[in-house]
Amino acid sequence: MLNDYVSYNNDDEFKKILEDIFTDEFMQKYTNLENFEAFKYSSAVMCTWDSPRLVYSKTLLDGFVRESSQFDTWDEMVVTATDQRFGKN
Repeated sequence: MLNDYVSYNNDDEFKKILEDIFTDEFMQKYTNLENFEAFKYSSAVMCTWDSPRLVYSKTLLDGFVRESSQFDTWDEMVVTATDQRFGKN
């Protein structure tokens, strides 16, 4: 199984964006979890949230997203949260 990864830049901008778009309100409305911290904790076995590089199995993370949210994929969840946060509906 191949892993995907996202390299963070030095100021952790990507991590900050994820924290910003996945508000408690978003997580409570679209997932079975209270907040993004709970999402990260629950998915930690398949994703390295706190390392300098986000490494994950797309298949496993998409499966977790399907089971714990109203979305089919991690990408769909990110796009929806981004659109809602920055005003695109």
